[in-house]
Amino acid sequence: MKRSLVFLLVLFLVLDVQAQRKKVGLVLSGGGAKGVAHIGVLKVLEEAGIPIDYIAGTSMGALVGALYSIGYDARTMDSLVRAQDWMFLLSDKVYRYNLPFSEKEETEKYLVSVPIKNNRELKIPSGFISGQNIFNLFSDLTIGYHDSLDFHRLPIPFACVASNLVDGKEVVQDRGTLPLAMRASMAIPGVFAPVRRDGMVLVDGGISNNFPVDIAKEMGADIIIGVDVQAELKDASGLESVTGIIDQMTSFLGIQKYEENKKMVNVYIKPDVYPYSAASFSTRAVDTLIMRGEEVARAQWDELMKLKRELGIPEGKNAADTEDKVVLLNDTLTIDEVHLTGIDARDEKWLRKKIRIKNYSRITLNDLHHAIAELYGIGAFSSVSYKLSGGPVYDLELILKQKPMSSLNLGFRFDSEEMAAILLNTTISHKELRGSRLSLTGRLSMNPYVKLNYSLGNTFLRRFELGYTFKYNNLDIYHKGKKQDNIEYAYHKVELGGSDIYFRNFKMQIGARYEYFNYESFLFSDRDHNIRVKPEGFFSYYGLAHLETFDKRYYPTRGISLKVDYSLYTDNFLTYNDGAPFSAIGLDFESVLSITRRVKFIPSIYGRVLIGNNIPYPYLNCMGGDVAGRYVDQQLPFLGIQHLEIFDNSLVVAKIMLRYNLGRNHYISLSGNYAKQDANFFDVFGGDDIIGGGVGYSYDSFVGPIDVTFSLSDWSKKLGFYFNLGYYF
Repeated sequence: MKRSLVFLLVLFLVLDVQAQRKKVGLVLSGGGAKGVAHIGVLKVLEEAGIPIDYIAGTSMGALVGALYSIGYDARTMDSLVRAQDWMFLLSDKVYRYNLPFSEKEETEKYLVSVPIKNNRELKIPSGFISGQNIFNLFSDLTIGYHDSLDFHRLPIPFACVASNLVDGKEVVQDRGTLPLAMRASMAIPGVFAPVRRDGMVLVDGGISNNFPVDIAKEMGADIIIGVDVQAELKDASGLESVTGIIDQMTSFLGIQKYEENKKMVNVYIKPDVYPYSAASFSTRAVDTLIMRGEEVARAQWDELMKLKRELGIPEGKNAADTEDKVVLLNDTLTIDEVHLTGIDARDEKWLRKKIRIKNYSRITLNDLHHAIAELYGIGAFSSVSYKLSGGPVYDLELILKQKPMSSLNLGFRFDSEEMAAILLNTTISHKELRGSRLSLTGRLSMNPYVKLNYSLGNTFLRRFELGYTFKYNNLDIYHKGKKQDNIEYAYHKVELGGSDIYFRNFKMQIGARYEYFNYESFLFSDRDHNIRVKPEGFFSYYGLAHLETFDKRYYPTRGISLKVDYSLYTDNFLTYNDGAPFSAIGLDFESVLSITRRVKFIPSIYGRVLIGNNIPYPYLNCMGGDVAGRYVDQQLPFLGIQHLEIFDNSLVVAKIMLRYNLGRNHYISLSGNYAKQDANFFDVFGGDDIIGGGVGYSYDSFVGPIDVTFSLSDWSKKLGFYFNLGYYF
């Protein structure tokens, strides 16, 4: 009995000491990527056994502080930060696998795309990045804290700072939805779209209070540990990049308050963040910044121990006492009801079939990510986010914000073949998800075209499609590297698609078309040339199937592409020249195989076979150049043949490429291709041999691929050079 009373007395005294000790506030400054240094500092604070009673943060400091306040320890956050694909998170991209096929065909074609509002006015985005991916990461990491709540009631009371663009004042976020508060605090103006809430337009808190020591004081902190990753002011040489300018602006805007807040800090910790910027999210930068945070905090170990003694904490207190703070990330969720908000009931019923998440079910986070990516990939929404209410059985709310489907688009390309080319497009949609769509596209180049397309259906099934194309061609035709002919003609095509079916990785089309070739001039270098060509029109029926799983359109690292097409040509819907119609079969297969993480082996085989007699001139097989279909639809690429040349009715090409990733977005490739041709398909493997190959350098830039290729073949026997800048169209 006496022992029990003694134990209770000691416990009471310890608790009383803990209750009477001074409260410690941790302040984490903003600084973009530099803020990962906070994690290194937290590792040392945990090791030292320093208690944290309040946390206040801004921008990246708000992100680290929010996670720490709900139970993530420094070790867990270290692993999370290193595991992220930051280039993907700091964009609004969707992994290509999750895009419907129609979007795959359009993506990475235009440099600029500006939405058009319903009143036909251009809608300039409020930020370069909407924040789709980063916000959903915040939601993943804060499951259980999606309901509106008081941040003072978190395991560690927390507050973060945002700035209101309406009145220019700072906004202390200490209640509401935790992931939304994190998102608002790091919304760099012009880079991330602002968060709109309660009549406020919230952006990065660094503008008004980048080192919120005063907020921690107001929360009740007696002692402040401040971790400052704000960059020092730069001279002119440091202001040559966007990130450098943003860092400098943030420093200047809040410089007065920053200096005042520094004076209230008891333990000031400032990691060396030079030469890193707010955008330094590379693996090397993240590793270095975390290490530097740990190093600078460990260098102040004596100061931390002195603080610990002042707090009256026993020397035996160590990191083991924080182990109960670790958050266990649960991959499986139990869902009660699923709600879709932001759309009408008619569209909701249709979209529910696409996401494949049902009421009263168990799902994984991957299932949820897949549903969000599929909805966002449609292209009809500016953002798709989610909210899990309640728990441990959650109500799932998928929050969709519709955007105008009408748009104005601009593309640009420069290459050594056609010089400059500009692609202009405007697309007008009657409804965002389902309804009619009218698209007008024009290309300005040496061989310009205009395309007008009308479709009726939805993103996945177009029940009806009507298109018209006018193209002007002035082509030089070569033979074994020597110019032979020059053709000048106008081309008209009317196309009717009866059913175009698009799935995520598969597309199937059937339809009919009329093509008219109006030849204006036909010049031969050889006077004995016997080709006779006249203006002529053709009716044809076609079918196409295409399976494609590449992870990238340019420089893929995995996936396959298999395309098969067939066309039957007539001049009166049934026959050609009062005889049997002729036809064409095309095959194109390509695969990407990994030898190592950096080395890819890319085999491909493609070809075209013409069936029938007296094939008209405009449908003869053509090969040459680096880009398929550059001048005519049936043009096949071949390294070592620099220009367009005409070949026999049966033409098959096998190609292999070894591509090495030098690092980041730089590539070197070594390729070889081998072609067989013959008038008869069954004799093609005994026909003519053509061998060629090339070596190239490529860079995947923000304006599109940059390619430099040198090639040679035994057909033309001339060293070829090709340069390209920009997306293909």
